[in-house]
Amino acid sequence: MDRFDKILTFSNGGFKQFLVLTRHFFLRLFQNDAIAFEDQMRERVIGVLALFAILSGHLANTVLFKYSLMEDMGTSWVEKSYVLTFFMVLMGFIAVLEWEVIFPDSRDYTNLMPLPVKVRTLFAAKFASLFLFVGMFALAMNAVAVFVFFFYLPEWISSSLLYGLWFMLAHLISSFAAVFFMFFISLLLVAILMNILGHKIFSRISIYLRAVLLTTFFVLLISFLTDSLYAAPSFSSFLELKASNSNYLYLFPPMWFTGLYETLIGNEDPFFQGLSYLAVFSLLASIAAFYLSAGLGYRRYLKKMSTARGRKPHFIKVKEFFSTTFDKIFLRNPVQRAVFYFFSSTIRRSMFHKMRLASFIAVAVGMMLVILAPQVQNLRTETSLNTTLLAIPLILSFFLLIGVKGIVKVPISLEANWIFQLTEVKKKHHYFSGLRKGVFFLTLVPLFVLLFIFYAFLWSGITALLHCFFGLAISALLMEVLFIKNNKIPFTCSYLPGQEKIHLFWLLYIFLFLGYIYFMTWLEKILLTKPENFIFFLAVILLLIIGIRLYQKFILQKKQKIIYEEAEEPVMVSLSVV
Repeated sequence: MDRFDKILTFSNGGFKQFLVLTRHFFLRLFQNDAIAFEDQMRERVIGVLALFAILSGHLANTVLFKYSLMEDMGTSWVEKSYVLTFFMVLMGFIAVLEWEVIFPDSRDYTNLMPLPVKVRTLFAAKFASLFLFVGMFALAMNAVAVFVFFFYLPEWISSSLLYGLWFMLAHLISSFAAVFFMFFISLLLVAILMNILGHKIFSRISIYLRAVLLTTFFVLLISFLTDSLYAAPSFSSFLELKASNSNYLYLFPPMWFTGLYETLIGNEDPFFQGLSYLAVFSLLASIAAFYLSAGLGYRRYLKKMSTARGRKPHFIKVKEFFSTTFDKIFLRNPVQRAVFYFFSSTIRRSMFHKMRLASFIAVAVGMMLVILAPQVQNLRTETSLNTTLLAIPLILSFFLLIGVKGIVKVPISLEANWIFQLTEVKKKHHYFSGLRKGVFFLTLVPLFVLLFIFYAFLWSGITALLHCFFGLAISALLMEVLFIKNNKIPFTCSYLPGQEKIHLFWLLYIFLFLGYIYFMTWLEKILLTKPENFIFFLAVILLLIIGIRLYQKFILQKKQKIIYEEAEEPVMVSLSVV
């Protein structure tokens, strides 16, 4: 009997339900269809927490190192505000990633609503699980950083060990308060929008809002981690703002918790004491507002879930005309049509898969913005043809394809594969051809159409067209390489995560990605100087794709079978029974 079972032994009634549901919702924050085993979940969570601890500790050491060479003359609050800002941005990123877990999903609704559990117990358990979740990440962020602060700063105020311990406690209190505030204020935005717009409208716009927020937070995180040596001194302007008693500092949330930090360590400056009151009030208000806003919409959300209906399609005749024409040209085989439209429907309707793909796109857009920011003045010049703008389509398409490759492995419903098993045909290459056509026409083509509009605005139409044709051709080849050994029908087959062993080969993957970007950018520079060579380039790409297709059809796929149910590895099974 584990510790949790021992606790349940001494519990009864509603409190026991609360404990069980709290644990369930807490685990559901990490477990999903992509992580089927608790051991794998634990391994990944520990890895992420360790990464957060290292990044936060590194950042704190970078900005505080100067205090090993010079005395703190009461200005270290600037560095404190910088680190607290990083903590809040990082937690904002996590909150956006997890914001769909505010309410139970359809699986929770199906399993829990028939049970004699009160709605308030469900909501209280969900609320408690969020507290545990935020507390765990807040502790990870400070696991190393708190000792860095202890090493550099307390000695300039007092050499007492007791004061040093109190300094560490003040650091933890202010950091935890900042992180909790950021998490609940982010989720409060979701709860308010859901209550105002309603579940139906909010579900339509949430993916776009989430992509924008993820991109924003990612850009900020990259800025913190890459520019920490000179970004922290940019906060030194806060010294002048404080001297002039500027209202800007009162409008900057991380400063509220910096004021709490300074007040706790004994700074009697009225400026910081005023900020500390703002910190306490904003923390309590954000938690209370989220609790009330989410609680008011809880019953309505559950009711909406129980009465959810499919949407009626608009412009049916127009859609049927284009669909029929497209099928006659590109999807003449019925198996290819089945896989293509199953892929299309899942991408369009599954919020889980759309959110996961949006996360990959947000990372790519964040990298794009970081690269473009220093060159805004040169976007329209011809010299920009030889710089970073050439790499933008390659970066976006790379992350898009990696995201698609990842999400197609995660089933939307395992029961969906029975129809494919019953109707399986001998020529299996049609299943995989339908998937590749879906990826090409539904993801790559729309991406490069948008990119062409963007580049046509910056450059001449011919240059933009050649540039996008180059990127589309390279992306099509990359798609063939990534899916060369694909032997599953998208979104229908079981999946055991961890097979790629990213945690072991991540450094190799980074070097391969950088090599791919630099080599293809170099190749495009050469082709753009002699546009007539694009014909030979496209011919080579076409021959490579044909070669890959022939290898798949006549060699690889003759030895492979479609895998509907992934066999569990013996190591995984033995771990689960120990």
